[in-house]
Amino acid sequence: MSPVVSITKKELRALFDQPIAYVLAVAFLGLGFFLAFRSLYAIGVATLRPFFDVLPWLFVVFVPAVTMRVLAEERRTRTLDWLVAQPLHEKDIVLGKFFGNLGFILLTLAGTLPMAFGVLAVSDADAGIMVAQYVGAALLAGQFVALGVWTSAVTRNQVMAFILGAFASFVLVLIGTPIVHVGLGGPTGALLNELSVLSHFFNVARGVIDLRDILYFVSTGGLFLFLAVAALQKQRLSPSGGTHTRLRIGVGLVVVAVAVLNLLGAGVKGRLDLTENNLFTLSEGSRTILGDLDDVVNLTLFVSDELPAEIQLTLRDVRDLVDDLEAASNGNLISREVNPDADDEVAQEAADLGVFPIEFNVLRDDELQVRRGYFGLAISYADQQEVFPVVGRTDDLEFQLVSTIHGMVRTDRPTVAFAAGFGAREAFSYGAFNRVISDRFNVVSVDAEAESGIPINRDSVDVLVIGGPSQTMTPTAVNSVEAFVAEGGSVLLLLERHAINPQMPVATPIETGLEALLGSRGVDAPGSLVFDVGSAERISMGRQGLFNVVRAYPLWPVAFPGSDHSTVRDLNNVTFGWASDLVVTDTARAQP
Repeated sequence: MSPVVSITKKELRALFDQPIAYVLAVAFLGLGFFLAFRSLYAIGVATLRPFFDVLPWLFVVFVPAVTMRVLAEERRTRTLDWLVAQPLHEKDIVLGKFFGNLGFILLTLAGTLPMAFGVLAVSDADAGIMVAQYVGAALLAGQFVALGVWTSAVTRNQVMAFILGAFASFVLVLIGTPIVHVGLGGPTGALLNELSVLSHFFNVARGVIDLRDILYFVSTGGLFLFLAVAALQKQRLSPSGGTHTRLRIGVGLVVVAVAVLNLLGAGVKGRLDLTENNLFTLSEGSRTILGDLDDVVNLTLFVSDELPAEIQLTLRDVRDLVDDLEAASNGNLISREVNPDADDEVAQEAADLGVFPIEFNVLRDDELQVRRGYFGLAISYADQQEVFPVVGRTDDLEFQLVSTIHGMVRTDRPTVAFAAGFGAREAFSYGAFNRVISDRFNVVSVDAEAESGIPINRDSVDVLVIGGPSQTMTPTAVNSVEAFVAEGGSVLLLLERHAINPQMPVATPIETGLEALLGSRGVDAPGSLVFDVGSAERISMGRQGLFNVVRAYPLWPVAFPGSDHSTVRDLNNVTFGWASDLVVTDTARAQP
């Protein structure tokens, strides 16, 4: 059996033989469960993110409390001298202590697994994100345990080892917080952000195992273990000897090398996307569109050097996405990154495109100052340009960029036809919607009241829109819609089941003639009006006699987004005025 394995087993047994270890484990789990469940019930979302958000702060105290006796106690009782006298290398002792304490921390962390399984059992939570969160927790634990072993190696007092370990861990966490970023800002803030555990841990915890984050945790953990070995070797060397001097120089060089490695590691590529829907991986549709490009599309990323540190993770995602898009385009997407702050011509180019700097706060000279920086995108193809003045989020940036490129290079624009007749609303009645789709689609009008049926077929129309007909459509018109759908066409039905006279108020039922079409596809529209007493707003009913009357009216349902899907994420709510109910009768054919 190797010395490292023997020491690891001995260390684990020693930990489980001490009551203090059980006290620490129970305290950690109790506090973690309390904070997690309090947030779970408060926000009403099935996720373990509240627990992992506070995990680095819990580890700041918990890990040093576990590791404080690792070598300090051995040194105090002089058993360390006996260990060193054995045929053991200092690295064997350090590694054995490290793996023993890491095993205890991971076993304690495993006590939270029932919470994870419970969340998965009662919800549709993303299991891949949870796996990544536990991977990130294990990496963080390894780094903090290595740090604790080192601080315990430089003193013979357990309390001092705990204070040193907790302070060093606290600093590694603190330099990644917004308060430090605001206070320092610029390159210094970005530098500290790269060296902080928070940015790397939270990047892994969102569902992405990135080589840059693995490099950070492994290299810093290895550095702390190297420092622990050096601390043990140092006690056997004469301070005035050449070996002692070489050891100090070697330690300094290793520290600098690890710092440089992490700063330059931003260029390392490679990641494993564990999210259920591959949120951080190019979709097959994007790869197909980019792979089919037969002409050059240019993408320009405008980025300032002194962006706030809280944007750095978003910036890294944007750079990774641009690299992925470029790689999938077979050389037909050419990207460049420029800094308008450093070049007046680039600044003028950004201004001409409509990319303007964003403002953010920094703390300078004991006062909060406003700084400006660029973070925008521009795509150009031939004489077409599309600009994203500010990149605010990245969860749907792939869709926005690829759909923009697809719309620019596509020569055959799909056609959206609005049915005219039977009281249906045409495209101009939906102003904002019409303006948005007109950029990517040909918008036309077709006569729904034609004697031979609606003039639509899959060769000329891609989507048919029937907007709220107030009269019953003829069987011929309905048959045209049926035939169009049977050919593979898409139909957007915006149906009103009642005509409302708000002055009375009186509701008159409407039979559109399309109810059978919906019913054959698993959807029933009974025609009942839907009211929500809890959503009643107090509105002015106008002047009635001598007084202006305010009443709780109308009883319109107000719906809120149920997910972060890109189609609804920017909506605060949607009010349904005089809505009718829909009943899904066949879930095999219709998805609510």
